[in-house]
Formats: sequence, C-alpha cells, structure tokens
Amino acid sequence: MSIDLNSLSTALNEPNRTASGVDFSGRSLKLDTEKDAQPIIDAINACPDLQYLTLTGNTLGVEAAQAISKALTRHPELKTASFSDMFTGRMKTEIPPALSALGDGMIEAGARLKVLDLSDNAFGPIGVEGLAKLLQSDVCSQLQELHLNNNGLGITGGRLLARALSASPRHLRVFVAGRNRLENEGAKALANVFQSMGSLEEVSMPQNGIYHSGITALSEAFKENPGLSCLNLNDNTMGPTGAAAIATALPRLKKLKSINFGDCLLKSAGAKALAKSLKDSVLLESLDLSHNEIGREACMEVVDALTSLPDSSDRLTRVVLAGNSLGGADNKSTMKKKLGASAELSDGEGSEDEYVTGSDSDEMEEEQGQSDEDSAPEDSQNHITRDPGEEISLDRSGIEEVHTDVGKFLNNPTVENLINLGSNPADVIDAHLQSIRDQESLTLAYVEALCCVSGLSAESVTAAETARRLYHTLVQRARQQWLLANTLLRALKLIKSENKDYKIRWRIPACYSALAAEIDASYFPAALRDTLKFFVASKMASLPAEVRAVIEKHPNLFT
Repeated sequence: MSIDLNSLSTALNEPNRTASGVDFSGRSLKLDTEKDAQPIIDAINACPDLQYLTLTGNTLGVEAAQAISKALTRHPELKTASFSDMFTGRMKTEIPPALSALGDGMIEAGARLKVLDLSDNAFGPIGVEGLAKLLQSDVCSQLQELHLNNNGLGITGGRLLARALSASPRHLRVFVAGRNRLENEGAKALANVFQSMGSLEEVSMPQNGIYHSGITALSEAFKENPGLSCLNLNDNTMGPTGAAAIATALPRLKKLKSINFGDCLLKSAGAKALAKSLKDSVLLESLDLSHNEIGREACMEVVDALTSLPDSSDRLTRVVLAGNSLGGADNKSTMKKKLGASAELSDGEGSEDEYVTGSDSDEMEEEQGQSDEDSAPEDSQNHITRDPGEEISLDRSGIEEVHTDVGKFLNNPTVENLINLGSNPADVIDAHLQSIRDQESLTLAYVEALCCVSGLSAESVTAAETARRLYHTLVQRARQQWLLANTLLRALKLIKSENKDYKIRWRIPACYSALAAEIDASYFPAALRDTLKFFVASKMASLPAEVRAVIEKHPNLFT
C-alpha cells in the first residue's frame, strides 16, 4: 500500500483543505545544535498551518531536537510527523531524549497526530522509552497510522510499545513494524492491544522471527478487526500450525484485499488449511505464498480456492506461488489458465517430495531456537554507532596496574587507599590515566575512576572534593560526548552492559549524590545533562530502594 504521509491526515477528514507543512527530507543534515537546526526552526515558524513535518533522512541530536520542539509548541494543527531515518550515526542513548523532546513540544502544543512515522531508526528497546510519553498522551489519541519499520525493537521493545499503546484506547488503522525481531512474546503483547482496537485496516509485520504460537495470538486479535484489508506476515515461521490458526480468522475478515505469507514455511498442510478459508475471500486481489515448500497438490488447491468465484479473473491482480513445487508443464499450464495474468509461477529448487512432507516437530525445534530477547537483524543496527563495551575487547593498558597506588585504589576503592594517593588524588589519577591512547578505553577508565571515588563521597570529604574535580577533568578529557554518556549510564546502572566482564566496584547511591552536586555546573555539557536526567527520570521506579531514596533527595537529577 502506497501512502502519501504528508497529505493523508488532511485528506482523511478535510478533503477540501490543501495540505501545507515543512519538508526537509533527504538533505543529510547533521543537526547537533540549535544553530544547526535554525533553518528548520525558521521554516516551522514561518508556516501558518503546519499540517505535516518531515525530517526524514537527516541526523538529529538532543540539542537540535529540543530547539525544534520549542518551535512545535506553537503548532497544535500538526497532523503528520515523518521522522524516519533520523538518527544515522547517533548512539542509542542519544535517541530517547531527542524523541522525548520532540514529543514534549507536540504535547505542549496540544497537537492531535493522525500519522507518526519513525521507521528505519534502529533505536532498539531503549528508543521506545523515549516514545512512551508521546504514545500515551492525547497527542496520539486520534492516531490512525503508526510506522515503526526496521527499528530492532526486540521482545522488550515490543512489550514496552504494547504497554504504551494500551494506556488509553487507541484506534489505529495502519500498524507497520517489520524487521524488529519481536518474536513470539513481542507479538503476543501487541496482539492483546490489537484485540481491543477493532479498527485495524493494515497490519505489516514481516521478518520478526514470529513462530506459530505468536501467529496464533495475532490470529485471535485479527478476528476482532473485521475491517482488515491488508495483512503482511512475510518471512515469519508460521508453519502449518500457524497457518491453521490464521485460517480460522480469514472467514471473519471479509474485507481482505492483500495477503502476504511468503517465506513462512507453510508447507503443504498449511497451504491446504488456508485454501479452505480463501474460498470465501470475496474481495481478495493479491496473495503471496511464495517459497513455502508447498507441494503440487496443495498449490492446485490454493488456485482452485482463489478461482472458485465467478469474478476471480477480473478481481485477482497478483497470485505468487513461485518457489514451490508446482508439478509438470500440464499442471502449471492449468494454473496459469485459471489464474490468468495474475499468476506468478516458478518451481522451487527442491523436489516435490521435500515439500509434501514436513511435521510440526520441525516448527517446535526452530521455535525453541529463537534468539535472546533484544536480538535484532544485523542490518537494522548498522544505522547506529556501536555502543562502547558491547562485545568488544578494550585496551585496558594503564587501567589495572595493581603495583601502583592508583591501580590498588581502582581495584579496591576504599577511603584509606584514596588517602594514600597524597594530597591531590584527582591529579594523581588523571596523570595515571592519560597514558591510555584508545578513546573508548580512556573514557571507560575515567568513568570507572570517577565512580570509585564518588562511591566514597558520603563518608569522606576528600572523596567528595576529588569527585568534583574528576567530573571537571572527565568532561575535558572525553572527546566524544555520547561515548561519555553511554559509559556513565552503564556505570550508574541506568542501562545494562553487554560486556559480561563489566563489574561494578563502587557504591551506586553515593555516586548519584556526587552527580547531583555537579550536573548543573556551568561546565557540564547540556546534552549530557539532558540525557542523564532523562534516563534517571524514566528508570527511577525500577531502581533499588536505596538508590531511589538518594535521587528523591536531589530533584535536580530528574527535573
């Protein structure tokens, strides 16, 4: 289905109104600061009727997002936000506060979006945290289309998304979330939301690693959405069991025009189950069952089902059975004659015997082999700068030399070992760490040293003063601010570390007290400050009680 996102929202309810808005799509702008974003801000301010805003194909930082957000506060008429492919080269921890900032601008304006497109941003589960407030707000109370294709959400992201969408009634017409590795649990969470909507007309969830139990949950949800006209579950392992579940839903979906179950390992049993239900699909125009290991007999049953109604030759536009075993020339000729110009036929590579057999035990084995919760397609992660510490081997030379006083302190951070560093421990630690050349290792080393000192700040005046000086030094030494943000977030346990060898050697509550003393200092980078505050606010409820108690004493950590 081809959609003009810039004008759809207007056409839905106001067909006589000319769509107007701001479109900066495809300009490859690197927007880090308010100054960088000024051309967009000027265009927004100059638009008296901002029905759409398109920022697709640029890369947006937190400060720039905040500046654009301020401009959006004056435009309650905004209906379409096209923010796809907008974070190329950004670290994952940079994205949530940027998304949150944009959402805050629309919330303050009192906008009521009809279309929200955030596809191709590969922000993973952490990105949904930045979206949650927006999705739960009245801005999305009239949302009709949500596009989240290729974002690597994983199971956790799917659950967070479902929770946000279920906070209050939503009546989506279009839901697009392909290439997200939602898997069974993510699909089940979303199925619960779909079931209560009842308004869906298009669902596109290809390449999500969903097996038959997830497909079954979705099938039950589809039954409650009788207006569904376009259904794409391509490249999920539906199998015969999942196909049988979908087949029970098809008789309730009288408006279906397009079905794509290509590469779903349906096999002959699954295709036969679908064929029985397809006989009553009176509006169906397009069906893709390609590359499903379907045998000759089952393929013919599908063709017979599709052509059983007298108007089929005029109605059918595309029937794809390529990549299955279609039988001999006579068989294919019969299929082509029945299907007419809509037929797209070619044999699969294997023999017919391969495709006729196949048991549900194959499905069970494959389903048990699903990946971890937050797995994502490799190419869906290429847009984002790799998180430091994520499955890499860091050069830790200069960090753990236990024969030095600094090394001794870093391995065993006590007040006594800190005092043994002399009257200026911050200078001693700084001199010790400057020998590290690799930027990632250097940032990691400074953050760990800072946290070792900060963890003692509640019991030692020397530690508190040293932590203050180290914060200032750290900001100067770290050349990549978003690398610093990632590393600090891990050290404070606000995001999890993917490095199994990463160990916390410091006292977390005292680290938050030390951070509170510095976070509003003039030298502290604004973007770093905003990112830390965002994550503290969003994660506070899940932090240990002793950490929450400290944070609650320091509102400047989250406001």
